Amino acid sequence: MQNKRDSSRFQEPIALRHRAQDAETVEVSEVKNISAGGLRITTANRLDIGSKLNMEVNVPKSLRPYYAQGEVVWLKEAEDSRDKKFDMGVKFLRIISKNDLEVI
Repeated sequence: MQNKRDSSRFQEPIALRHRAQDAETVEVSEVKNISAGGLRITTANRLDIGSKLNMEVNVPKSLRPYYAQGEVVWLKEAEDSRDKKFDMGVKFLRIISKNDLEVI
């Protein structure tokens, strides 16, 4: 099978804080992999495809977190979870400064 990705994926667990733009609560999720174009997360809360997220990504060996806005582009029930969790693909819409981000 041919890989259709434009950029390679970094596959080491990364902490992610995120909030759907229409939600009031912040969720902490695990990033399964990340690339220049987006990331895959496992989360306890299901979000619809098209949902927009504000995110704080703590990349290993980086002095500061990155802030981004993204959009859910795919969703499926996590296969390797005892609790009901969801895997989601999130496309980066833009990398932003913390000042431009609505409170996470």
